Amino acid sequence: MAHVSVVIPVYNAERHLGECLDSILGQTLKDIEVICVDDGSTDGSAKMLAEYAARDPRLRHLSSAHGGAGAARNRGLDEAGGEYLLFCDADDWLDRGALGALYRMAKASSSDVALTGMRYFDDATRDEYRVWTVNRKTLGLPRTFAPDLLGERLFTALRAQMGGRLFRRAFVRDLGIRFQEQPRVNDLAFVATALALAERISVDDSARYHYRKNQGGNLSSGIDRMPEMSAHAWLRVREDLIARGKFERFRAAFSRAASQSLVEVVASMRDADAMEKFFKKAQAELIPALGLERGQSVESAYPFFDADSPLPILIDRLASSRRRYDDLRAKVFAFRRHPFLSFCRFFRRRFA
Repeated sequence: MAHVSVVIPVYNAERHLGECLDSILGQTLKDIEVICVDDGSTDGSAKMLAEYAARDPRLRHLSSAHGGAGAARNRGLDEAGGEYLLFCDADDWLDRGALGALYRMAKASSSDVALTGMRYFDDATRDEYRVWTVNRKTLGLPRTFAPDLLGERLFTALRAQMGGRLFRRAFVRDLGIRFQEQPRVNDLAFVATALALAERISVDDSARYHYRKNQGGNLSSGIDRMPEMSAHAWLRVREDLIARGKFERFRAAFSRAASQSLVEVVASMRDADAMEKFFKKAQAELIPALGLERGQSVESAYPFFDADSPLPILIDRLASSRRRYDDLRAKVFAFRRHPFLSFCRFFRRRFA
């Protein structure tokens, strides 16, 4: 049995796939299997996977009709035989010692979940613009702990996202934890459910996973077209925890994270009309379905909000702020196109 099965959903990832595979096959932990599920790619991804599989027997190349990253991850999960699981997007990469560090930490502590921090890489500017790690000192956490120790901060402090998470395969298999097969945010429910059901979670203080942003074909694109996907993911978490009799235990953590998620979705949107439509749907359908009361407080990352404001008011303020921003930006661009300013810019360039 391999120590770790790395599952990679691949869809038209030719541009960055080699960097991803090189980082995984070059890990210091050698006893691994790499399961690449080609999700109906139409570029050169399938050919590249076949070439890598011919060179390294640890890599398995599976093919399927295009069904999305959630379906591809489930296919890889079903095929995996390793003691632990790690899921990696085809445009991301790992530090060379990442799998070894996570495996040793999880094995030594008998943890169901082990996680490392993330480095965010902007593909457009080629800059590493943010580093995220769990601040154990501020949270008062030991390296290994039970999820209850974080209380209502469980999902917000540890982040319910896939990058840099190692899962014990028997734990995932025995509890039947699966990925949602929806177009976006198909990993949130898997990670949040695993965090809540784990007996022990271990945290690595380093940031060993590199997450690529702002490039074509990224699995995280399209928030304006499908802003409700995060809410659907939290609904899945709620239903799953209720079915397992665990929801009341994690109700406060769920409410805090689901509320913050709704606010952050609105803050990330760029189309004012889409934002207003989503706001109305959130008020009428999503907030009641999630069981969030109108007076639900939300921890917000935005300093101009009162953290004790009701959730719908916070979302409405964000929507109004975005509309004002769009109006101001349009006026600025119109002013910059004024003929007199164009002449001034030409004059400055010509005679500077």
